[in-house]
Parts: sequence; structure tokens; C-alpha cells
Amino acid sequence: GTYAVDLIKLKKDLEFLRETSLFFLKEKEIIRVTNSYNFISSVQIKKKYPNSIKILITENVPVVSEINDKKRYYLTKDGKKIKYMELEAFKNLPVIFGNHKNFSLLIKQLEISNFSLNKIKAFYYFDVGRWDITLKDNRTIKLPEKNYEKVLIQIESVLNNSSFSKYKVFDYRIKDQLILQ
Repeated sequence: GTYAVDLIKLKKDLEFLRETSLFFLKEKEIIRVTNSYNFISSVQIKKKYPNSIKILITENVPVVSEINDKKRYYLTKDGKKIKYMELEAFKNLPVIFGNHKNFSLLIKQLEISNFSLNKIKAFYYFDVGRWDITLKDNRTIKLPEKNYEKVLIQIESVLNNSSFSKYKVFDYRIKDQLILQ
């Protein structure tokens, strides 16, 4: 069930475990090997006496890719950066342009408001501390710097309302106002 970890390479890197007694097993050595894989978030080691171990690996799952200073990374929902590599499973992730400052807070608010990340093409962070969200249908939501939680709760109903279908920009930057373009 892994997307990014090359299990064949990992098994080869853990080959030193073969013919090692469970009593002399060095868990720190296993952790050292698994820490060299960017996508591995946690490892559980269970000794199964008399002669085997079970290693459970949990992968970091990126929610976006980030482009900042001409470098590209994946970001998890808790803000952890992972070195970018071309992976089929993650090719349609939204992209962040600019700094990912406060991104984990934005993702948390999107989850609370039940706004689907699958609809999002890109996030744009501006140094003044606010976000623009571009959807896959090329509509843009301009969020205010503060208190955008209320906007995220109501935006789904606005986007789905046929009366607003002709508009491409939904600007919420001015408090208690929606400016349409």
C-alpha cells in the first residue's frame, strides 16, 4: 500500500537483518535506514519470536506540491516538506505558489468546511498573509487575510449556485463583502 517508497530497494537496504538474532536486533539501525526515505513517516517494529520481525511502514501523504524559489516539494497536511519526485499517484495534486506559511491552518479549515481538495488547481500565497485559491474550472477565490473560515463554509453554496456560474473571480478580501468579476 505504498505510493512512493520503493519496497524492493527498502528490502535490499534492510538485508542486514537476515540471519540476525532477534535478541541482538538493533532497532536504531532499522530506524536509521528508514529515515533515509523521505516519504516514510513512521515505522513500527514487532518481533515475532522465534525468528521473524514485522515492520509496518506508514507513508507521508502529500496534499499539494509547492513551488518556491524555483524548487519543488510535496507538502503534507501538517506542513512537512518532502523532496519532489515525479510520481503518477500525485501528478494531479494542487500546487502552491509562494511560501507555504500557515498552509496547515488553511488545509484544516478546508477540511472543516468540507471543501474538496480535488476541485483545487492551485494555491497562491501573498506576502501580506492571504491566499488565493484557483479551482480546476479556472474560477478564483480571493480570501481575506483573517477570518476566512466563514468564507470557506459558505463558498461551496455560492460556487454551486447557478446565479453565480458566469463569474470567474469571487473576491472576499473586503470584510462582509463579495465582489464578483
